Amino acid sequence: MDEKEVRQLLKELDLNEYEIRTYLTLIKRGALTAGELATLSKVPQPRIYDVIRTLMSKGFVTTSGGRPKKVVPVNPERVLNAMQKSYIEKISLLKKELERMYHPSEELIGNVMVVKSKITLEEYIKTAIRNAKLHLSIAVPISFLGKIKEELEAKKNATVHLFVYGKGEVPPIAPKIKLREVPDPLIIIQDKDMGIYVPNEAMASSGSTLHGYGLIVRDNNLLFMFDRYFYHALWPTGKTVYEEKKELELPKEYIHIRQLVEDIRSFNLVGAEIEIFGKFVHTKEPIHIEGIIEDFFEDSAKVVSNITVRTKDGKKYVVGGWNASLEDIEADRLILKG
Repeated sequence: MDEKEVRQLLKELDLNEYEIRTYLTLIKRGALTAGELATLSKVPQPRIYDVIRTLMSKGFVTTSGGRPKKVVPVNPERVLNAMQKSYIEKISLLKKELERMYHPSEELIGNVMVVKSKITLEEYIKTAIRNAKLHLSIAVPISFLGKIKEELEAKKNATVHLFVYGKGEVPPIAPKIKLREVPDPLIIIQDKDMGIYVPNEAMASSGSTLHGYGLIVRDNNLLFMFDRYFYHALWPTGKTVYEEKKELELPKEYIHIRQLVEDIRSFNLVGAEIEIFGKFVHTKEPIHIEGIIEDFFEDSAKVVSNITVRTKDGKKYVVGGWNASLEDIEADRLILKG
C-alpha cells in the first residue's frame, strides 16, 4: 500500500488534510515542537495549534511534559485499536436502537407480504379489485366502502360477492351484497391469485399506520383457507341487502364450482354443455374435457360441491372444485357453453 492509499484511509477515519499531514509527519519523524511540526508538515503556523488539539481529542497524539514541549505520536496500533473498539460499540448500540425503531411498511415472508401502512394496504386492495378477472370475494367495514366504490362499480364481468360489516345503507355497488353488524377481518380473494387479510382491530388506528398488520397473500393453500372461511364461516351469517336479478348469459366461465352448481340449480342446466380445464385428483396430470352435465351435488353445509360430466365417448367424471379430494377431477376453469 502506498502513502496515497494510507492518506485516503485516514481521510475515511474523519481526518482532514492538515490533520493527515501533521500525523504522518510525526509518525515518520517522531516527537516535534509545534514550530518544527508546522514547518515539516507544511501546515500554516496559525493553524498548527488547532490541528494538534484536534488530533489530541481524537487520540492520535499527546504532548511531552518537558521543555520545549513536544507533540508525540501515539502508537498507531493503540490508536486504531481504540477506534475499532469505539466503532464496534457505536455500531452495536445503533443497530439495537434502529431495530427497535424499525417498522417497515412491507416485509416479504415467502409468498406473504406483511403490510403496516394504510396507504400501501389501500393500494393493494384497489389493485386486487381492478385485477379480478372472474371472481372477487370481499369483506370490508361499511366505512371503507367509499374508498373502493369506484373500483367495484367498474367490475362488470367478474362475479363479485360483497360482505359488509356495520350499520347503514349500502349502495348497490356489487351484484350480491350481505350485511352484518358485528365486525370481523377484512378479507379479499381475487380469483385464485391473491388474497388480503387484515384483523379487524388493525383498521381501528387513527393514524397512517395499521394497529398491527395486514397480509398480502399469494400462497395457494392460504388462499384456499381464506376462501373456505369467507364462504362457510362468514357468508352464511350475513343478511342479503342487495341481489342483482338478471338472466344467465352464455358462455360463462367459472373458477369456483359452487357458483356453477348454484347456476345449474337456478337455471335448470342439467344437460347443458360444459368445457373443463383441470387435473386428475390422484395423479395431478392435466386434463381437458368437454361433455354434458348429467348431475350435480351440494351437501347441506355447502362444503362439498361437484358435477357429473359425460363426455362424447361415454366416459363419466365427477368434477370438483378448488383442492378437490373426493372427485375424479379438480377443475381450475369451467366454461358453460351457449
